[in-house]
Amino acid sequence: ETVTLTCSVGSYIDWRYKLYKDSKDTVVSQSNRHTVTGDTLTIKRAAESDQGLYWCQGERDSRPKSTSISQPVSITVNVNQLNVTLISDQKEILTGDSVTLTCTVESSGWRFYWYRHRQDSEPVATTSGSSYTLSQVSVSDGGQYRCRAGRGDPVYYTQYSEPVNIQVTVTGSSTSVLVGVVVGPVVAAVLLTVFLVLLCRYKKSK
Repeated sequence: ETVTLTCSVGSYIDWRYKLYKDSKDTVVSQSNRHTVTGDTLTIKRAAESDQGLYWCQGERDSRPKSTSISQPVSITVNVNQLNVTLISDQKEILTGDSVTLTCTVESSGWRFYWYRHRQDSEPVATTSGSSYTLSQVSVSDGGQYRCRAGRGDPVYYTQYSEPVNIQVTVTGSSTSVLVGVVVGPVVAAVLLTVFLVLLCRYKKSK
């Protein structure tokens, strides 16, 4: 990821800034991944070596010539992509109902991307919050759902979640099946009776 640290004094405008890492005697210098511009330190493609404590201090030519050193900011760099967890408030629902999916990641500042069927497809939705609600669902809304989170520019993504399967059942479908089972034999009996009557008439006419 890319991380930006900004030093703010709040009075006067002609400050120069020093940024320190791990020790108040070690000044952060420019490099391919570290850019110091005015009051801002930008760390690109954060590595494990960037983990640690950071301080800053302002200096100027006229009085007051310097500020006190800031309180430290701690940066933790995870070596691997973060995992996310996807849960559903219900997995077997009827048409017309609603279902809410929740994507959990153990840090803040994320946007959430929601996928259906295939994780390499375009997301079906993007949300600033960790929940995604499908309202008035139909059978076609059923299937496997996944999520992942992203933040920053360029966007850093977490891993994809494990899939959650949503099954949508047509409202009243169980009743329709039961009626079919009862009515079926009755219709068959009526048809058989009609067939026998016609057969008897046919034989009499012969």
